[in-house]
Amino acid sequence: MPPSRLFRTLKRCALTSLTLMLAAGPAVASLIDTAEPPSSVVTSSPGPHFLDEVDTGISLLPVDDGVVWLHLSVKDRRLSVVRGHRVIHEIPHFAIGINGAVDLRTRGSAMTPKGVFRVERINPNSRFATFIGINYPNPRVADQALAQGVISMEEAQRIHRHYRQHRLSYPDTTLGGNIGIHGLGNRDPFLNRRVDWTEGCLAVENDQVRLLHSLVEIDTPVLIQ
Repeated sequence: MPPSRLFRTLKRCALTSLTLMLAAGPAVASLIDTAEPPSSVVTSSPGPHFLDEVDTGISLLPVDDGVVWLHLSVKDRRLSVVRGHRVIHEIPHFAIGINGAVDLRTRGSAMTPKGVFRVERINPNSRFATFIGINYPNPRVADQALAQGVISMEEAQRIHRHYRQHRLSYPDTTLGGNIGIHGLGNRDPFLNRRVDWTEGCLAVENDQVRLLHSLVEIDTPVLIQ
């Protein structure tokens, strides 16, 4: 091929390549300019909620940090005194009703009620050393029992009325009452650690319930689960 013709061919190829590059340039620039930057939001699971279990295995009640409350685990038979999130005292064992524990106990069932309660009275001169009474049945329990057909409307209203007037549970219904945490009196601590024997209360040793008395007061929240 003559030199002049070769030069014209190379020039034509160069011009064609330049044209293609210029044509592609804006499109490439457009893609870079309009692309969204990488997200700076890091997704993660939320931290533990206040009602979730903490490392002690205790499901927390919604109380302020300084509030003392009681957690009684029927499964582990362990009573924990908790201030806010922190366990400040433990009783390693308690006995329950002869026939176990249930959400809605009835009179004569010899079962321990489970749920959220509060301390409503304390008798330091009980025949079981000290008696720390809880408000079973309370209005919440009455509503639950009425909804399940366990008590009548008249009984539910009686519980509500008595509680409204006296801030105390009303035991003279189908649900029974007079439930609390108490000592052993003259009973053998050895047997208490091995046999459930109460009519529905929670029994600890005499010195344990006396110490517990020093840590709680009227209206102390109580969770039995």
